[in-house]
Amino acid sequence: MTLDELAAIEEIKKLKARYCRLMDTKDWDGYGNLYARDATLNCDTGVSTMGGDPKPIAEIRGRTEIQSNISNMLNSAITVHQCHTPEIELTSPTTATGIWAMDDVVEFPGSTLMGRGHYHETYIVEEGEWRIASLHLTRIRLETLERNKAEQTETST
Repeated sequence: MTLDELAAIEEIKKLKARYCRLMDTKDWDGYGNLYARDATLNCDTGVSTMGGDPKPIAEIRGRTEIQSNISNMLNSAITVHQCHTPEIELTSPTTATGIWAMDDVVEFPGSTLMGRGHYHETYIVEEGEWRIASLHLTRIRLETLERNKAEQTETST
């Protein structure tokens, strides 16, 4: 592997680190800028501890739409996203694929979701930077916890 290839893989790792941080800190402009202009985002909800069939979120297409939809969905939630064990493959000097193991906690008023699964992504160099061209989240496990008002007050302090 060449130094240029190693540098590209490191840049993609930094891109994914920013993805988690910017989403969790609600920096929606920075978050949107992680995506290519015509990127796609797909999320499968996974197997829930509450039972029932998984209900995937409809595909979102385009940087602006992704930023708008995700910010509207998560702006009032407290989130923690962690990604690890990357499998990154360069497919050309300006394209790559990646699979990341993931854990997330999404705390909405009244309930908390805890998910585990994988991000399957493609990347492209656009405007001189690595960006996410497609993101498909597949959850293997999704736990839903309902909370009462006393628990909500306790966890938000």
